[in-house]
Amino acid sequence: MPDNGNDKQWVGKNLIAGMKGRGLVVSEETLPSPELLATAKDGRREAPEDAIFDYFTASDGVQMRFARFPASKVVETKGTIIFLPGRTEFIEKFIEDVHIWNGLGFACAAMDLRGQGMSHRVHPNRDKHYVKTFDQHIDDVHQFFEQALVNKMPKPFILMGHSAGSHVILRFLHDHKRDADAAILMAPMVHVVASGVPRPLMHGLSYLMTLIGLGAAYVPGHNAFKEGRWGWRRKLTHDDERFADEDYFINTKDRRLAVGGVTYKWLLEAMRSCDKLNAAGYAEAIAAPVLILQAGEDQIVDNHAQSELAAVMPDCKVVRVEGAMHELLKETDDKRAQIWDAIGDFIDLKKGPDYSVL
Repeated sequence: MPDNGNDKQWVGKNLIAGMKGRGLVVSEETLPSPELLATAKDGRREAPEDAIFDYFTASDGVQMRFARFPASKVVETKGTIIFLPGRTEFIEKFIEDVHIWNGLGFACAAMDLRGQGMSHRVHPNRDKHYVKTFDQHIDDVHQFFEQALVNKMPKPFILMGHSAGSHVILRFLHDHKRDADAAILMAPMVHVVASGVPRPLMHGLSYLMTLIGLGAAYVPGHNAFKEGRWGWRRKLTHDDERFADEDYFINTKDRRLAVGGVTYKWLLEAMRSCDKLNAAGYAEAIAAPVLILQAGEDQIVDNHAQSELAAVMPDCKVVRVEGAMHELLKETDDKRAQIWDAIGDFIDLKKGPDYSVL
């Protein structure tokens, strides 16, 4: 956490005034306030002025991209929200909610998962979404904590992920029980949905294609990155403006942020990782408090599998966001309001969370 020195007199109304100076407004009655939500929406394509983008070195020596958003005008920061993106996503897609969390008095951090964003790409063709094993993601997140978060950002640490990122969080909470205090999971990938294809067939085909050296081939319906709504991209959100954010960052910031479709190897490893997550006794060992937000109209991941997993976890609450498609944080304002209502019930946004895991 940055040293704010003489800023220690910023309390109460002065704190709110300071946030207004950054374009962030907090209401003492409703959190987050309508003003803060509107300001964050308008600024969702511009990172906070105190943002720090950098790289850490993974265990195998490759470079992984991360960012910190320290909310440096807030003295008594309430904790750190740590974002992990879904498949194809990158840090910039979370900026709207970074603004909101900063305005509520929380620091934020995020990383690009291996194989996407500006982190190390496993396959030389950047359009191929390819991974050797999901186990590498778990270790990468641990290194992120060790090198970029611990003793650098304020606790408690609350993980917040989407889809494949939420899947990684669940496995991380199992393997590294004392690193994070809680998690907020958007549409977690507990099982993969394949448009009616039986799972044994999907698993067998992915295994066979990988075995004969075609693991880097795209699965049917997937191809190199192209912008706009097509194929599976039609299944992500009802909000055309927020949907366009990803293409905006790719076109205006760096084309290397883009990643194409699913390969057979990625699909095989995703299913293997889901098998680990659903193995007997695995979810029962995830002790941290977890909030799962389901998209009522999700066609990408399996809501029933999420509910079954949550039922055996020691401390897990499931909230269904009615009418929402898969990319919950890129949905329309009315559906995002349901998300923030659920988050406000899960943690104390006014005083900050109080966890005793660490």
